Amino acid sequence: MRCMTKPAATLSAAESPARDTSAAGRRVNARLDAQAQAELECLTRETGLSVTGIIRRAIHRYYQQRLAPVHSVADEFADLVGAIEGPEDWSLDYKRGLSEGLAQKLA
Repeated sequence: MRCMTKPAATLSAAESPARDTSAAGRRVNARLDAQAQAELECLTRETGLSVTGIIRRAIHRYYQQRLAPVHSVADEFADLVGAIEGPEDWSLDYKRGLSEGLAQKLA
């Protein structure tokens, strides 16, 4: 099995949540299937982190992912809407316009 992860030394501050030094840290008991157990063992070997460190980072990353705003493809192109000039019906008849443009270029 090959792990796809960064070594512990290269984790960014966002990927390295602060260590809980309080004595009141909560203990978690979890059941893992064989695949999850193998992945966890691989991560501990590859990163040099403890199981606790890996679980903390996984929870932190999942938490940040859940808080991240959801973007649609339309959001990515929102700045382009209205930025290009052309016929209003271009989306309905673009093939004709492309054919005419190509004919003019080749003439």
